[in-house]
Amino acid sequence: MLPAMAAHPAHNSPASRPGPPVPLPQGQVCAELLQRELLLVTGKGGVGKSTLAQALARHASQQGKRVLLVELESVSRAGPLFGVRHVGPHPQRVAANLDVMALDVMDSLRFFAVQQLKVETLVNLALRNKAVESFFQAVPAIKPILVLYQVWHMLQLHGPRGDRTWDLAICDLPTSGFVQGMYQIPRTLQQAFRSGPVHTYATGMRELLLDPNRAGLVLVTLPEDMPVVETLELQAILHKAHGVLPAALVLNGVAPSVDAGPLDAQTGHGGPTGLQGALWAARWLQERRQRALALLPRLNDAAQGRVVQVPFLFRRDLPLPQIDEIARLLAQDAVPA
Repeated sequence: MLPAMAAHPAHNSPASRPGPPVPLPQGQVCAELLQRELLLVTGKGGVGKSTLAQALARHASQQGKRVLLVELESVSRAGPLFGVRHVGPHPQRVAANLDVMALDVMDSLRFFAVQQLKVETLVNLALRNKAVESFFQAVPAIKPILVLYQVWHMLQLHGPRGDRTWDLAICDLPTSGFVQGMYQIPRTLQQAFRSGPVHTYATGMRELLLDPNRAGLVLVTLPEDMPVVETLELQAILHKAHGVLPAALVLNGVAPSVDAGPLDAQTGHGGPTGLQGALWAARWLQERRQRALALLPRLNDAAQGRVVQVPFLFRRDLPLPQIDEIARLLAQDAVPA
């Protein structure tokens, strides 16, 4: 079990108000992530959330955890890393301690319908109807609740409270609107259905999401103003509506520390002209790193000090060795300067 966070007493005098949260060691933050049953990884498009979900899955599996990585894309991003051409709606072993599955709305709808009707042939017949498929594809709220139901049901049977097929499920979620639906819809269903199976399912899903010892929200952002602002807005919405704080806030793409002084000295005293490009690159990295470090106080405030830094890796498509490198760095404390 994770240690409970002590509540700050309410006082009115400025001197007695708690100060900014102390940043926690990155290794501690990542170790606590692995103690949960479910991690929800999300962020603005293009911030590297899929890469982080993959790295977290590799890190957990390498620590001996049995991991299920759930992707919500029609084409798996994780499968090709392991030489698996097709990843579908059924968990598939891709490496030691690591299973991967890829879901879309119709997969989750089929799973829900089979669980309720118990007759797979009847369900498949009904879902072949294009009108039925078009209807469910067009309803925005359907996918979050169906995916959440499937993941919750699988954890009930096969997670730490079931037969322990998996110790941890990591969901690579779409952008922020999706995760808002996952948190909101169970409460809406509880209010709409005061009893019966739907109420029971909604209660179970909501209890999972709101228990910080069982589920953790991992928000991923880049060290740039716009993604950070949107990430902080999402965090504020979820905290106000549901009392949820991030289990970790990942600042992805932090530039390395580079000393441009020696290059600056050489180019300023008639050094080789070829060094001008290297000097420009060093200064660019310096500026990018300083911007990232300037954003850390706001991120630490929002995440109660649970910020993880991931370095910029200078390539767009990351093969498995680079994913494993990120996995290794996740457990190391970030260098602050």
